[in-house]
Amino acid sequence: MARIPEETLQQVLAATDIVDLIGRSVKLRRAGTNWVGLCPFHNEKSPSFNVRPSTNSYHCFGCGAGGNAFRFIMEHDGLTFTEAVKRLADSAGIRIEEEVWDANAEAIAKQRSALIRVHKEIAEWYHQLLMKHPMADAARQYLKSRGITAEVAKRWQLGFAPAQTQPLREWAAQHKFGARVLTDAGILATRDDGSAPYPRFRNRLMFPIRNENGEVIAFSGRVLEADAKTAKYLNSPETLLFNKSKVLFGFDKSRRAISKAGQAVVCEGQIDTLMVFEAGVQNVVAGQGTAFTEYHAKALKRLADEVVLCYDSDNAGYKAAERAFQALVPYGLIVKVASLPQGEDPDSYIRKQGVEAFTQLIHEAKDFVDYQLASVGARKDLTDMRERIKFAEEMAENVKLFDTPLAQETTIQRVATKLGIAEDIMRKLVKRAQKGSTPKAKEAKNEAKPGESLLAAQNPIALTLCRLCIAEPEVLQWIRANGDPSILQDISGTDLLSRLWLADYDPFNQEAFNSFLFTLPRDEEAALTQVLHMAPPPGQIEEARQALNILSITRLHQHKQRLQTQLKQPGLTPDEASEIQREIIELHQELTEAQKAVGNSMKTG
Repeated sequence: MARIPEETLQQVLAATDIVDLIGRSVKLRRAGTNWVGLCPFHNEKSPSFNVRPSTNSYHCFGCGAGGNAFRFIMEHDGLTFTEAVKRLADSAGIRIEEEVWDANAEAIAKQRSALIRVHKEIAEWYHQLLMKHPMADAARQYLKSRGITAEVAKRWQLGFAPAQTQPLREWAAQHKFGARVLTDAGILATRDDGSAPYPRFRNRLMFPIRNENGEVIAFSGRVLEADAKTAKYLNSPETLLFNKSKVLFGFDKSRRAISKAGQAVVCEGQIDTLMVFEAGVQNVVAGQGTAFTEYHAKALKRLADEVVLCYDSDNAGYKAAERAFQALVPYGLIVKVASLPQGEDPDSYIRKQGVEAFTQLIHEAKDFVDYQLASVGARKDLTDMRERIKFAEEMAENVKLFDTPLAQETTIQRVATKLGIAEDIMRKLVKRAQKGSTPKAKEAKNEAKPGESLLAAQNPIALTLCRLCIAEPEVLQWIRANGDPSILQDISGTDLLSRLWLADYDPFNQEAFNSFLFTLPRDEEAALTQVLHMAPPPGQIEEARQALNILSITRLHQHKQRLQTQLKQPGLTPDEASEIQREIIELHQELTEAQKAVGNSMKTG
């Protein structure tokens, strides 16, 4: 695959004065060695947009936007990466010649290609089993009972995962897929005891999950036994391809219809989504078993101005609708709710009443606030003033999320009228909610910043090492030469440190670092850009050594805890229990020595 050479990218970045570039669009003023101004990517009254010439980067502490000169041109002017590079290269008089990917990018591309191939081929295998094999008879009968025809199953490439392990083993051998790539893809799962991997999906109806380009990247499997003591739906784990918070089921098929209608209909499950789509209402999607996220909101906002939630009419459906509203409305989306009769879902409603009745239901969908007032009003005694005020406080938490003062004000008026309270009281409640900064509100605000949630999930020691590696190139050079990256295994929150450690850019070359950042997923790029703009922590190589030792101790401690859990499992033979006990004793000794060494080092330091 052709690309612009790494050396050229670094040359273009080095030749670009980022203050001059951004200063053409943003009014900047000097603040010490940096420059500040009002962020061009969100509305603000006080400047939180920071440009740092020393690192040739920018970062907004308000909305989280950040990156290098390429990123600014792409997001500000709506250009592709290649277009942004060529524009800056032209300005600097640098000639662009494309070549093959470097080794790091090539390795990532190969891994992604392998996972895409696995998903593509196993999706076809699952599908052929469903359509033709006797072992899938129960799955075919289930589809028939739901009114899903063979033609629909083909269009959505539905499949069947066999209950036995042998068919998958034979298929993998025939297609030369090893256990490693199948595990990386989430097709195989592993146990903590180190035994052989086993099929994650067994005796399930399989729904391929696709990205926006239509590539299969994961699966959702529905259990077929009515009395099965397991989850009704089982999704693929998160992989290089699949992040459930960033994927909408059916979005690859419905994008054009959503754009044309300016509206997205959101259902709760795969079957509802595909049946609504097949009935002719094609602007329909579903989440992946999680609450709506900023990624879902942004994806829908690019195509539509309105979202209609079509959930079950029970308390769980109400809660799901409220969570979706709270994620969607801050991005300027109009959120409505189509109320289904009690006990009905979109699929059953269409089969009983017809698609015209369902379309009318969507057309008559209530604004979420009106839906909330009607739903809660039917369950609470709002004749009592204290109940009304309590409910008004709950409403204020949602009203504060509207993205414009006009939307807030009109909603305040409607809520006040419905509840029979003064508008001034409702305004005070909304202001108090805005100032209150409850943990939930803070979390929602932080989630709107790219990379913020990833940064918050990092291990504190690992994050300190990241800051040292970025601020002091000697530290990263020493870690790569002397550290053992295996200590990061099994420790959560070391994603960003692993990226820096295992990369091959020159830590003493700022342009090489900026170019490396651009090869990362957007949330990782944003998180590391924010680290770049943090004040550097004190210390150098000795502090890095101490931090690595602490991480090593953390890993040993977690391993010991897993063994202790295994020791409590029923059915262990005396020999197995004795072996686990021996490992625990050895780990305890190793932990004691490691902790003593760290303590002595800190005393002498």
